[in-house]
Parts: sequence; structure tokens; C-alpha cells
Amino acid sequence: MDQQLQNDIHDYLQDANEEEQQVFKQIVEGLKRKQEGANGSYLGGLLKASSTFKEEEQQLEMVIPANPIIQNSLNIVHGGITATLIDSAMGTLVHRILADDVYAVTSEIKINYVAPGIGKEFKCITSVIHKGSKTIVCEGKVFRDDGVLIAHSTASFFIIPRKNK
Repeated sequence: MDQQLQNDIHDYLQDANEEEQQVFKQIVEGLKRKQEGANGSYLGGLLKASSTFKEEEQQLEMVIPANPIIQNSLNIVHGGITATLIDSAMGTLVHRILADDVYAVTSEIKINYVAPGIGKEFKCITSVIHKGSKTIVCEGKVFRDDGVLIAHSTASFFIIPRKNK
């Protein structure tokens, strides 16, 4: 490991309060989740995202726990994290229902924030509204652990053929 990185980590931890130590631990755990394949992206690992696909309903649920990393200065979930949860959940759903020779990218997303993101965890429930040959349109709703809706979204995904390497 790079000596400067070791020094930076040591200095940070030496001066860190309890919350900062917990955040550092969560970041390391997130990096390990990605490294071990528990999450497909570093962001998913950091957020501790988990998902459940309901094939018969063509629906996906993605859950992230609350923690200081995802909170803004008002101690509620940052709107960008809510947007990331929605986009990640919808994108995961889209890739679950697509054929292996194509993939999709978000081409448009609209989010309405309707309540503050407070609580212990946040669940995004997504479903497909339309599946065509070129686009897929999804809907996503994020709920707090007390069942209150905090955001509603629709998004379009552009279907692209995979290229052989």
C-alpha cells in the first residue's frame, strides 16, 4: 500500500470522533462488498443496497439503510441519494428483463420529492410501465420505514445492442 495513503488513513482515524470512525468503517465495508461481488458497483457497496426481483410482477425492490453518509446537513436523506436509489432500482429491473444481447441506459428521469427522507431504511419499489423495442419506461416509488412515500419517479431507458469484443 502507498505510504502516503497509510499515513492519511492513520491520521484520519487518530483524530476521528466516534461517528467519523463509524463512517470510515462503513466506507471500508462498502469497498469490500464491491470487491467480494456482493454489489456490482462501488456506490451500491457504499449504500449497502440490496434488491429483490419479483419476476411474476415484473417488479424490483431495492433497500438501503439510513446512515450518516447518505444524509444532508439537515439530517435527512440527500435528494441525490434518493435519485440514485430510484435510478439504480429501475436500471436493475430493466436489466433483469432484457435479453442478454442488449443493455439499457437512462435517457430521462423525473422525480417528485414529497416527504423528508427520515427513518432507518428506504425502500424503492419499481415496475415497468412500457417495454418496447427501443425504450422501456419505468415507475419508482421510495418509501421510508414507516411506509410514508418520500419520492415518486418515472424514467425512460434507451435499449442499446451489446457489441461483441
